[in-house]
Amino acid sequence: MINVNTPPVRRSLKLAYRLSAIVAVLMAAVSAAGLVLGSAGLYGADSNLALGVREAEAGLLVPGLLGQDVFNLVVALPLLLGSMWLARRGSLVGLLLWPGSLFYVLYWYMLYLVGAPFSVLFLLYVPLVALSAYAIIGLVSSIDGEQVRWRLADVVPARIVGGILIGLAFLTLAQDASGAFVTALAENAPIDPAARHVWIADLALEVPAVLVGGVLLWRQEALGYVAGAGLLLQYGLTPLGLVASMALQAVLTASPLDVATSVVLLVFSVICFAPLALFIRSAAGHQRSASPGAKVAGAAPADARSERSAVAGGAGDDPQTRSPEKNGAGDRRES
Repeated sequence: MINVNTPPVRRSLKLAYRLSAIVAVLMAAVSAAGLVLGSAGLYGADSNLALGVREAEAGLLVPGLLGQDVFNLVVALPLLLGSMWLARRGSLVGLLLWPGSLFYVLYWYMLYLVGAPFSVLFLLYVPLVALSAYAIIGLVSSIDGEQVRWRLADVVPARIVGGILIGLAFLTLAQDASGAFVTALAENAPIDPAARHVWIADLALEVPAVLVGGVLLWRQEALGYVAGAGLLLQYGLTPLGLVASMALQAVLTASPLDVATSVVLLVFSVICFAPLALFIRSAAGHQRSASPGAKVAGAAPADARSERSAVAGGAGDDPQTRSPEKNGAGDRRES
């Protein structure tokens, strides 16, 4: 029996909240320090280059970490805190977006860990990567995937969204692996260190996660429904952050914005956020239908009311143990 009034979790989320809170504090500290030290040359002598985005090997876009610090502080951090707050209030939307916010932190600070110049901030990048990974594992394993699938299956087109995730994974794999493969086979070919850092984060973290999540969702597995929204959020935020960095660089340096590249990046964000809206709509719709005073036909609200009456200690027969005659009468009254 599924109660739509309670969050679909198997166990307490206290550990996930504590780890995520530490991640949020570290993220705020690292981003603020990056803005101060980055402006003083932490990310390279050319602050304009550190602020924006440049093209590396095989058309790979490499973000300037100074601009990424701004996006992390203004967008990513509030998104993590907001999803935690919504989940604590029992929101399924928050519960689905929370792992994606953590995965965004894991992906980007892996880039910082292997790509940023060595400094005292390295000592903060390490726990950021480790704690965000542990928090994701603990959080996802605590979510009841069967309940999530039951709530989302009618609205989220699993085959279409799963196919989108699979396509994005193979597209990233093709771009990164082709560049790495050609560079590795070319004798004495110079390699852009920044490109290698992006290849590490993409091929070790993002591609496997998005590919596996897409396959699971395609097969309509419970874990696919749990992970799908977060994977779409993380993948969609990445090009959005690149566009924000490019726009910030254009404003601060009075240089023209690369409109064509920005449009392409925004298309990728839309490809992710459009199916993500289906997850949010379905999750929010179930909670509205389960709110007190909502009129919903079907068996699920009746089950939820019977569970609440049992928890409150009220009298009455259990719907599972009633005689067929009583069940029939109850069904007629509910219809």
